[in-house]
Amino acid sequence: MSVRERATASPPEADAVAGTTAPGPDQEPGRSVVAASQQAGPGAVVAGFGLIAVGAAAGWLIWRSGASAAKIQPEDTTGVFLTLLVFAAAVERIVEPFSRWLPGRAAEAALSRTVTDMNSRVGGPTEAEQAAVAVATAKVARAKANRTIVAWGLASGLATVASSAGGFYVLHAVAGADWNGVAVWVDAVVTGVMVGSGTKPLHDLITRAQNGPPSP
Repeated sequence: MSVRERATASPPEADAVAGTTAPGPDQEPGRSVVAASQQAGPGAVVAGFGLIAVGAAAGWLIWRSGASAAKIQPEDTTGVFLTLLVFAAAVERIVEPFSRWLPGRAAEAALSRTVTDMNSRVGGPTEAEQAAVAVATAKVARAKANRTIVAWGLASGLATVASSAGGFYVLHAVAGADWNGVAVWVDAVVTGVMVGSGTKPLHDLITRAQNGPPSP
């Protein structure tokens, strides 16, 4: 998503018939967790923060048990940035297989069926069919927002656990080895949220690199 979400664009036929503009492939990478939260349902928001809470609890248990690795202390801020980039890439790849179970697939399938049924009608779509496509398109937009929030929570929770176990804490890495402004387990949560929030843009970057430059 970003962690984040693994959304597909709404069928262009639906946009033309419904008179709405659904998020397209060129718009999706720009979607942020904050923007998605303005459309996501309460259940998705609770699930996202719940996953972060689970990760925080697991990170605290790792820290409390003494199983955490020694703190990773890059030499400069460039090293911190590169470590975050590698960290986010690893979390993004771990979350990727779980994307098929995230919200939104059913809504997208329903929209596709609605558009297919409408296009198969001889004589053009009826007003009822146009309304059905508009409703289905709105549901897809909401489902994508839900997916973004849940994927962000999942990525952030996993990154928090990995941060606590691996010994990489972004605040301590930037401030220095002797800094004790916050407990390391709190820093693990901060690191996890930072990494989780960066997986969606990183996923888009990796996808574009794999697909090559867009055709003119």
